[in-house]
Amino acid sequence: MQKKLVLLLVLLTFAVVAAVPAFAATDPAADAKAWFDQKFAAKKAWVDQAVKDGRLTPEQGQALKNHFDQMYQWHKDNGFTCPGGPGMGIGKGRGGGSGNGFGGGFGRYCGQGWATSAPAQS
Repeated sequence: MQKKLVLLLVLLTFAVVAAVPAFAATDPAADAKAWFDQKFAAKKAWVDQAVKDGRLTPEQGQALKNHFDQMYQWHKDNGFTCPGGPGMGIGKGRGGGSGNGFGGGFGRYCGQGWATSAPAQS
């Protein structure tokens, strides 16, 4: 009986020691910041490529990058969080998407939730 108790205490101690770092490593604020960092870096890289390819003028590219910097600063000032909620989107209509139709659903907003698609309107 004493061996079982010692084994149970050892296993419980191990479980607590293993679980604490796992919970400590999950920081929602750091995750949100990392998500925004990646998002704005990708947008700026797209602008750089568009300017290089001639799809945007250098002035247009700089204007977009300035806008991205302002938006990043806003998110930084507000804790890299944003409101989430229901979103509306245009859905595919009948005929393989060539018809009319609107689909509603919950959109992916600020990295939260998964987009859902509504069935096509008839």
